Amino acid sequence: MQRFVQAAYSLETLVKPSNAGAAFIGAGLGPIIDQAFSNGKFWAYAFFAAIIAADWIAGSAAAKKTRTFSSEYGIAGVFRTTLLLWMPFIGWLLDNVTFHVFGIDQPGYAFFALTIALAYHSWESMTANAYRAGWEKWIPKFVVEYVSSEIRAKAERAMKQKGESK
Repeated sequence: MQRFVQAAYSLETLVKPSNAGAAFIGAGLGPIIDQAFSNGKFWAYAFFAAIIAADWIAGSAAAKKTRTFSSEYGIAGVFRTTLLLWMPFIGWLLDNVTFHVFGIDQPGYAFFALTIALAYHSWESMTANAYRAGWEKWIPKFVVEYVSSEIRAKAERAMKQKGESK
């Protein structure tokens, strides 16, 4: 036990180049992240990220059910998702440019507009994927009707993808 206590208090375990690098990155990014996600922005972004995660789960289940699961489409989805998750940051930057360059102080219009619009789009995709995965009994009928064009588009794309993979 004594050995573990000595190791915990030893500076040798703390003074490493990798720890210094992590501290430097944290010191630079921490205030930016704090500023970017204050005033409810964190929760809007978390809401958006949760919808994207649910879309991935439902989409994977739908692809397995229809046997259209392909690594090529999945890799493209990773890039698409990365871009989607990056776009609210661009909105936050635009909000800051309007303040610091043009002197227009507004409470995050670009950030919230992009985040909520993308969350809505991802919600439609998630709902259509859930329907295609066979989970329609948990989706109210009026919601299914509301996203019916997205369901059709996904079904057509799956059939086309299935035809190309033969």
